[in-house]
Amino acid sequence: MNEPSPNSHSLVQWVEPGQLIRSLSSGQLLMVDPQRPNALIICKTFHAEFAGPGAAVGGPLDVDSSGVLPIGDVALLHPQGYQERQNAYAKRLHWMRWLQQITDNPLPAQRARVLLFSLEEFFSADLVSQLPDDILARLVGVLPQTIAAARMEMMPLYSPSYSLAG
Repeated sequence: MNEPSPNSHSLVQWVEPGQLIRSLSSGQLLMVDPQRPNALIICKTFHAEFAGPGAAVGGPLDVDSSGVLPIGDVALLHPQGYQERQNAYAKRLHWMRWLQQITDNPLPAQRARVLLFSLEEFFSADLVSQLPDDILARLVGVLPQTIAAARMEMMPLYSPSYSLAG
């Protein structure tokens, strides 16, 4: 009766970012903790992918990763069993489709704004403001300057001292 329950997971602890990318590139399948507001941005050669809560990471998906940016208090779990692995792959596809919907917009400035607004729905504006422009740009196929301009455009929305009266 010492069998683990279907909902028990072994938590993967990370000491350094380099260890995280080595593990993702090794082919070991993990998943982003579905119970936390956390995610990974996984950098590839010419683009980046977003893996939000519940998404599979590593395994055959990320062998070619060149970098990884954790967002929030990231916890990675080992999926338990076939069904949980399938669900994790489905979640990864869900996040890919989410980014594809943003990327389908032909206007780069609009893609940048929608990405920033969407990320701020999941995470705090403070946390999103700390994410590097060049990495965010790779998510939706825009220049880093476009992300920076979208941030500047959005600044008045978050500044309580902002006034049109001057």
